[in-house]
Amino acid sequence: MLLYLSSPYKYGKMYKSPCKKKAGMGDEMTFRTSDILIGGSLIIIGLTEIAHLAGCLLGWSFLTVTDLLLAEVGIVLLAAILLSVISRQTRKRATAGKNDPVADQNSGTDTAKEKSTQILTGVLIFLILLQILRILTGNRMWLTGDMTVETVNTFLRENAVYTVNPLTGTAYSMGMSLRLKILCLPTLYGAISRFTGMAPVDVVYRLIPCITLLLSYVAYGSLGKALFPENSVKRRTFLLIVGILFSTGAYMPGVDGFDVFYGGFRGVTIRAAVLLPYLLSCLMDRKYTGVILCILAEACIVWTLYGAGVCLLVTVAWLILGALVSQFRKRWEKRKMTDAHGRSGEEATE
Repeated sequence: MLLYLSSPYKYGKMYKSPCKKKAGMGDEMTFRTSDILIGGSLIIIGLTEIAHLAGCLLGWSFLTVTDLLLAEVGIVLLAAILLSVISRQTRKRATAGKNDPVADQNSGTDTAKEKSTQILTGVLIFLILLQILRILTGNRMWLTGDMTVETVNTFLRENAVYTVNPLTGTAYSMGMSLRLKILCLPTLYGAISRFTGMAPVDVVYRLIPCITLLLSYVAYGSLGKALFPENSVKRRTFLLIVGILFSTGAYMPGVDGFDVFYGGFRGVTIRAAVLLPYLLSCLMDRKYTGVILCILAEACIVWTLYGAGVCLLVTVAWLILGALVSQFRKRWEKRKMTDAHGRSGEEATE
């Protein structure tokens, strides 16, 4: 629903090159905070999938799987820090001795606009805190057809991945579908429970929905940045509308607010609230690394058609629509040029 509301505007901006560096927008070509937070989260999902497959296919114990996940995250984090330091030093050398005339030209800021942004930010933070409190104090969960907590408890108790049916406590008698078996969220939640000491029920029903809610705001913030790159007031207003829709749209499963507040641990909720808005922002900014991460992450957390899920469908539809719009624009411009030449020829004849 939230994505539908923003769709008319996003298609209108499709070919305005939002990722192009503009005056006063020096961070457009660098990684934003949203890219770091969501991209890092998607990478963790991918690392979890690697460790999870080791437990599923190679029969590793759950403790070994979680140790592998911890080692993977540590290595990737150290590599990211090292690359960040090298990149920063390179930029410093490249910009050493150079003045930034754009910064001097834009030193004067619109005070009224800043105040409006601050007020909207304060209201948004207050709303988010209320929503987090709602998750932490609520006792109602969307559990229809879900066995996440039971599966995490089974992993921890049996020290194995998908060897025991969480409903019966006995070994699987008829096996388990591989497309369901490869989904890695229970392993991630179990690893968090093991390393933090939190009970699985608190990790699944409290911690993860809060993280999903915050990442959702980050994802919609990235989409707002793509929609309104030069207007912070519009971006805050957009996020505030998203927050209001979350709070008011919590009356039935399938609605964004209900899914986040009562099923924020589910893969389908993470896809709808985090992956899809971030995917759209990456498509608008032509950040195809983020697009690939979203498609792969969905295959790791939600039952898809052999890896082809909603994110891939949206990407294909976006690219096809973009190609059609591009062809239409070219033909329209060519027709205008032909008409202009025809008129100029007629005027010259007269």
